[in-house]
Amino acid sequence: MPPRAGTAHERPQASPASEALAALARKALGVPVLAIEPMAGGGSTREFWRLRLPEGSVVGMAGKDVEEAGDFLRLTAHLSAHHIPVPQIRAAEESRGLCLLEDLGTHTLADRLRAWRAEAAGAPLALNALHGVTRWLAVIQIRGGQGLDSALGRPPAQLNGEAFRADIQTFLGFYAARRLPEALQPSGAALAELDTLAERLNALPRDHFCYRDFQARNIMWCRRGPGTGEGPVFLDYQGGLNGPLAYDLASLLFSPDTGADAQERFLLLHAYLDALREQGMSVAPEAFLREFLPVALLRRLQALGAYVRIAEVSGKPVYLEKIPRALADLRALLEDDGLALGLPALEHWLGLVARQEPP
Repeated sequence: MPPRAGTAHERPQASPASEALAALARKALGVPVLAIEPMAGGGSTREFWRLRLPEGSVVGMAGKDVEEAGDFLRLTAHLSAHHIPVPQIRAAEESRGLCLLEDLGTHTLADRLRAWRAEAAGAPLALNALHGVTRWLAVIQIRGGQGLDSALGRPPAQLNGEAFRADIQTFLGFYAARRLPEALQPSGAALAELDTLAERLNALPRDHFCYRDFQARNIMWCRRGPGTGEGPVFLDYQGGLNGPLAYDLASLLFSPDTGADAQERFLLLHAYLDALREQGMSVAPEAFLREFLPVALLRRLQALGAYVRIAEVSGKPVYLEKIPRALADLRALLEDDGLALGLPALEHWLGLVARQEPP
């Protein structure tokens, strides 16, 4: 998740990470660091800092997971080589999980969408931005997936049944266990059908790059140079692997940060299919929907669990505010004639969950 700038009244506190990033900037860029400002990392466990330089600034990223840092660096180089807008890396010490990135400002696509949708005439701006980002997704998945083995130095992991079950367990372990009353806990039949759902999704083709967390808050919206318009710069792809195409699109279109209604989702889904065709892959809309809707259901369940986990475990209660929209989306999905799961115990239970008052 992208970093957010600290407020003006915060008193920056030095940390080993910030000191290491400042030392990297002085060594690699050859300039003094005038100030270091903490930046909130959202749902991330990494530390982010804005380093003020004599001319401009850079964003420092520090994480304890060295392998994750290495994946970020290699995937950034790989995606950039395919002309996909990602941050420019100014300097890095992979062995210590340190990286200096170009400063892309403070506005995520989620911020822009929220502002546009608050304006009476802002809906076309929001839809136009989402249209462009949706088309970029097809490029990332198809073009960005080419040569991934070489880019990572190993075969990429796959989004398989184990990962789908992990998504389900996030929902069961955090949302269901902590937010549902005893009377609404799942029956044995519903649990068995959740496993059936995971098996069905495991049978989907996993031939393309799967971003895995493709959401509006993981996309910066900025102007990168004089004479250029504002547009997306993509972040947080270091967990990418091979998976089904529908997973990323469902993550974007059903995210509460996107704010898309059913009609907008319909338009964006077809824009995405058009973009796939431009990348040399033709998919029939009906066939794609049969994959897309169950994946969207899974992503809404995972999101409900993730919101509770981040709120309670990471101490960020603001994530609980996303629950009502996720429940509304879950209701809409269950009422969609195209879903057709044929899993009666699961659909009955989820219908009860979706109609519950947000906890």
